[in-house]
Amino acid sequence: MLLALTLTLLSAQATHAAPAGSSLLLHGGRILLGDDTQSSVEALLARDGRVEAVGTLVELQSRAQALGAQVVDLAGAVAVPGLHDAHGHVEAYGAALEQVDLTGVPSLEALVQRVAERAKSTPKGEWILGRGWDQNLWPDKSFPHHRLLSEATPDHPVYLDRVDGHAAFANAAALQRAGLAGELPADAASGADGLIVLDAQGRASGVLVDNAMQRVQQHVPTPSQEVRTRRILKAQAALLAHGLVAVHDMGLEPEQVALYRKLDEQGLLLVRISGYLWGNDELGAAQEAVIPGDRVQGRFALRGLKLMADGALGSRGAALLEDYSDQHGHTGLMLLADAALAQRLEWAGQWRLQPAIHAIGDRANRVVLDAYERALRASPQLRELRPRMEHAQVVSPKDWARFAQLGVVPSMQPVHLTSDMPWAGERLGAERLRGAYAWKSLAPDLTQLAFGSDFPVESPDPLAGLYSARTRAIARSPKTFEPSTALTGAQALAAFTQGAAYAVGAEAHLGRLSPGYRCDVTVLSVDPVACEPQALQQARVLHTIIDGRLVYTRGP
Repeated sequence: MLLALTLTLLSAQATHAAPAGSSLLLHGGRILLGDDTQSSVEALLARDGRVEAVGTLVELQSRAQALGAQVVDLAGAVAVPGLHDAHGHVEAYGAALEQVDLTGVPSLEALVQRVAERAKSTPKGEWILGRGWDQNLWPDKSFPHHRLLSEATPDHPVYLDRVDGHAAFANAAALQRAGLAGELPADAASGADGLIVLDAQGRASGVLVDNAMQRVQQHVPTPSQEVRTRRILKAQAALLAHGLVAVHDMGLEPEQVALYRKLDEQGLLLVRISGYLWGNDELGAAQEAVIPGDRVQGRFALRGLKLMADGALGSRGAALLEDYSDQHGHTGLMLLADAALAQRLEWAGQWRLQPAIHAIGDRANRVVLDAYERALRASPQLRELRPRMEHAQVVSPKDWARFAQLGVVPSMQPVHLTSDMPWAGERLGAERLRGAYAWKSLAPDLTQLAFGSDFPVESPDPLAGLYSARTRAIARSPKTFEPSTALTGAQALAAFTQGAAYAVGAEAHLGRLSPGYRCDVTVLSVDPVACEPQALQQARVLHTIIDGRLVYTRGP
């Protein structure tokens, strides 16, 4: 269905650019401009991809007729500045749409059953891939053992990403291919940046955390360019249906940058993509080869360098200042040494690539803030790049003010609070939990707070993010977490529009619907600013408009 939607969208458009003289008139509902006065109008006229005028229908109708503008009647719906996702993984999302979906599986047995069902239609010897499992949802919340999975899938290697992408679960056939089938010495199973979880017999249990995942992942066949293209386009169709006009795609390989540029040249890229090169590995000729040339090219822009300082909270890989409350003696994993982090920040400065560093635990956030502070002292111009902190989920209150002082943009995902809070207290304890998901404290100027979802870790649905930001609601619970720090409707919308645009230095032409701005619009069935937050859970995306062109319309 999604692939059919992709083809429908693309066949209707020979090119993504708004042709000279093209125009669009929106009317028949409320149009929120997203400006400083939070004003709204009843009509908007776009020309050549930009907002030309806003006002009443009477004021704009004759101009629209003279231009031969396409007319979109909102039929009482509400148009807002196009919604952005400031942290996602497009190709991975497309792959997840094709793989075994393990999101929300309630037990290990349910996971095995779902994978075994896929094995029935998969030729023997081929890999079965999936993602989305979360042991925190199971009766036994400890990491699983591969025994049941291996018995159910003896003829296929199986590799299943955990929901956060920071742990994986493999069966015996996959472990065999990776040379991990026998007894392993403890020093070979763990290190500063990864962990192979062992069972009581000293054998691999099937769970690998952070960099140890690569031990099995490297044996999974590399997808062809045709497959990667299909996945990007399939993901794009779903993102447009969610009302997203722009995505910050984190951790790109050089091949993905080249593929995006090719799709852009062909006019097949509809969503605005801000790309961030993966930088944890040694930086070399392959990365440098894709940097020169136009940084902004149509819908694709190579913006920055994505680094990963630590793991994730759910797999206890997030680096904490003190032990995990539910695992004494363990403080998580730092994935970059101080020297490597400093070297990569220097490299980012030389190439004028915006650094965007994943940091979830309070120790990782402090280490990265310290690294940013040292780099800014050595090269004050680095501040112009607007260094980013991706996730910033758990930050010591002592470090809150340093974000604004150093000019670090917090790029956060409100849906992580919804998903993590049922068990985050067990990991962190009550006192440390005070520093979690502190949106307002990290960005006193909320127009510089960027929101996203981290899809496919979470759903890319921005309505779910708006709901989480306004309620701080805890999944599967009637409770909320520190509701006094929830955002207003206007503040939450700004983080998915103005704030995300600010994070990539595009706030002068994206994130608002004022005259002169790009005409990127998301049309919703509710007013996300004024409605009760609960209404967002039933709200629908009706239209998505990019550069004044209708690129998605919800069917009957």
